[in-house]
Amino acid sequence: MKKMMVCLFLFVLLTGCRNKLPEPESMIAEASDQINRPEIMNIRHIVEGRNIKIECIVTGVSFVSSDKSNGKILLYVDGKQYGEYTTPAFIVKNLEPGTHRLKIEVVNHNRLSYGINRQFLVTIK
Repeated sequence: MKKMMVCLFLFVLLTGCRNKLPEPESMIAEASDQINRPEIMNIRHIVEGRNIKIECIVTGVSFVSSDKSNGKILLYVDGKQYGEYTTPAFIVKNLEPGTHRLKIEVVNHNRLSYGINRQFLVTIK
């Protein structure tokens, strides 16, 4: 009788959860590449009157002219090129009142894009 009970127990144990495993009660999290991706370009700007102070921190690009990985910043205001800067911080002066779309693009010394750009809106009062 004992052998039969042990065999029955082993049979139930080995075949009981064979077809479908129960789902866990907790929520399943999906992986995202957005969480761990570092920012390549960080922009800070301050509007003071009709001027905008802009600071760009770009990972992997230097703005020192003697460096081989040097770069420039092209600034577009409302779709038109406004200026070219060789420093990571600069001032945009005398913008007209209203809302403007600024685009910042990082290029090399030959004006070939690094593929790093950012757009944002500013309002001049």
